[in-house]
Amino acid sequence: MKYRTSDGVELYFEIAGEGKACLYLHGGPGYWSKSFQHFSGKLLEEHLQMVYLDQRGCGRSDHSPTQDYSLNRLKDDIEELRVFLGIEEWFVIGHSFGGILAVNYTLRYPERILGLILSNATLHMLNSFEYQIKRGSDNLGIMGNELPGDDINILRDTYYSILSLLLEKGEYYKYQYKDLKNKNKVDVVDQDGLNSDPKFQQYVFSSNDYFQDFTTVTVNIQKPVLVIAGEFDHAVGPKHHLLFKFPNPIVKVLNSAHHPYIENELEFTKIVLQFVNH
Repeated sequence: MKYRTSDGVELYFEIAGEGKACLYLHGGPGYWSKSFQHFSGKLLEEHLQMVYLDQRGCGRSDHSPTQDYSLNRLKDDIEELRVFLGIEEWFVIGHSFGGILAVNYTLRYPERILGLILSNATLHMLNSFEYQIKRGSDNLGIMGNELPGDDINILRDTYYSILSLLLEKGEYYKYQYKDLKNKNKVDVVDQDGLNSDPKFQQYVFSSNDYFQDFTTVTVNIQKPVLVIAGEFDHAVGPKHHLLFKFPNPIVKVLNSAHHPYIENELEFTKIVLQFVNH
């Protein structure tokens, strides 16, 4: 199904299950919601009314003709979807990059939030990029690879250089998954319909809009918060969640990498449902 935003972009969503509403915000930037729905949907939908959204420019949603992929625009998209569906309050799950959207949406519309769930979320992309650059340099045996400071363009170029070498050597999957079999499962799901706009990721990775340190604003969120991290998550960093400053979060570290809903789906589902039920 699709709905039309106030600036005329049609965004794809699916809704399934019964219970309290729960919105899933995917990562990437530039990925989609289908893989999360495929692996965790049936388990969560037994207890929640799940809403899966492909962000503008991502997956099955339309690309923005004006290339408006700003943080404010994406927050508007989320709120307009809530109004379109007639949902008063919902839980929001943000995975990876989706954590930035989830936190900022919660800050703007706290009255619409039943609880915030962050799964393997980065809230400071500069920190996560620096972690991958350092780890990638070590894995590749590259010595003296200095971090570029706060220059986003140099940081992005350095990151892509390391990423290309890791992909060339077949090593990058280890940053996302503990087991290559799990990556292969996701690749099967992703092979049909993932039509994301490359300009979405380009915008995010070149914009100060997204490269702020959002860990500093977490202290202002008074809603219940569940933080899920992966012991082997080398995409955002296994200790990245320690930077968060939520007043009273529930924190769970799972035996997984960046995608616990695939690698540890029963434990992931159990933790989420315990949180929403209590």
